[in-house]
Amino acid sequence: MNRTYSLKRHKEFHFTYRVGKKVSCKPFTLVYARNRLDKMQVGFSVSKKIGNSVERNRCKRRLRACFSCFLPRVKKGYNLIFVARSESLEEQFELLKNDMKTLLERAGLLEDRI
Repeated sequence: MNRTYSLKRHKEFHFTYRVGKKVSCKPFTLVYARNRLDKMQVGFSVSKKIGNSVERNRCKRRLRACFSCFLPRVKKGYNLIFVARSESLEEQFELLKNDMKTLLERAGLLEDRI
């Protein structure tokens, strides 16, 4: 996943948490909000409650890899934040991808492919 898609600043995260809507499943939560840009930005949040730094970084890498599969289909003009839960550490990769697809569909963020 390219760095141009990532949320970088604290104010971008804060805006998304404050204004955004949430959809949840067992391994993670998706917070999304419309932005003023013509591009999509995504961030991944993993709390210190989940584990040590090695486990947190592994969790973020897995979520990024899952999201990169859906990157061409996600609608432009949104900020997305995936908030990981402890279940995402033990979850199999294919199940994570299915859960992520389900959340993106429930939020209405996937474009239809013909």
